[in-house]
Amino acid sequence: MEIIDRYIYAVTQRLPEQQREDIKRELLSLIEDMLEERISTNQASKEDVENVLLELGPPNELAAKYRGYERYLIGPMLIDAYLTTLKIVLASIIIGLTAFFTIDTFLSHSGRLEPVTSYLTSLVTGAAQGFFWVTVVFAWMDYRQRLNSAGSGSRNKAWRPSDLPRIPDAKMKIKKRRPIFGIFFTIVVMVLCINSTDLLGIWRNHDGVFTIVPFLNNDVFHHYWPLLWIAASLAIIREIARIVVHYRSSKLLAFHIVMTIMTTMLVCIMLADNALWNSHFIQDLTASNLLPTDGNDFKTLVSTWPNVKEWLVNAIVLIALLDIITESLAWYRAKSSPSAITK
Repeated sequence: MEIIDRYIYAVTQRLPEQQREDIKRELLSLIEDMLEERISTNQASKEDVENVLLELGPPNELAAKYRGYERYLIGPMLIDAYLTTLKIVLASIIIGLTAFFTIDTFLSHSGRLEPVTSYLTSLVTGAAQGFFWVTVVFAWMDYRQRLNSAGSGSRNKAWRPSDLPRIPDAKMKIKKRRPIFGIFFTIVVMVLCINSTDLLGIWRNHDGVFTIVPFLNNDVFHHYWPLLWIAASLAIIREIARIVVHYRSSKLLAFHIVMTIMTTMLVCIMLADNALWNSHFIQDLTASNLLPTDGNDFKTLVSTWPNVKEWLVNAIVLIALLDIITESLAWYRAKSSPSAITK
């Protein structure tokens, strides 16, 4: 019966993933044996099933018996998402810092010892910070889950099988590759922006010496670091929620929309500041012999450069809108599927 599947699902979701299939089979066999002891015919009634489930107890208590202990920082319901997120964050930090180190080494004319030492120090520091913040976020989420579980148990002492949540439809499941890419992209961009803002510009190679005309004013950009950290944190939390929840829902969609809007607003506020952009960009280009002071190319760039900021902001807003529309359509299609309706 469906109520048995819902009960087993509620129990196994509180256990480590590698144990779920074995315990699922064990529980199903146990419930069948208990039903056979209670009934003389081959057909069990709904009341018989509910009585058996009541005898087994609430899913969280039965799951705790299977675990055998309750002392953990991050519980079984979040441990898989925690490990996945931690791997993504650490890999992103390593890749971002390695890319920056490679570029910096390529452009540097000094000895190699100092860049390597700086790279290793940044790698250890960045990995430690990534590990710390991911652990703090998931520990807080696990703490909130325990509080909510304890609170609901105290308000509803007489647990009933009818209280069991329904099993999510498979079509509502979120594929991990998109949130994984979202976290990876956000961290890599953050690492490169913070460590190498002055490398974002037009490059010129003259006799092995590189000249870079930056797009941004590096001194002003440093003042926006807190805003950039907040925007990146919101974007990462949005993707972590998708990894943790697994399945699409109206609440998750609303959370995704709110976080996307907030992140987009912060980035647009930063990019819309005229002081953030290199006010001497055209003059620096001509002084570096990267652009002739006459001709159509010069006139086109002079007329185009003041509009780049506006175009970039509009592009970011458009991408955010497309993301919201895509997620909304994906949720609606999954919700409207025949299998989802029947469930």
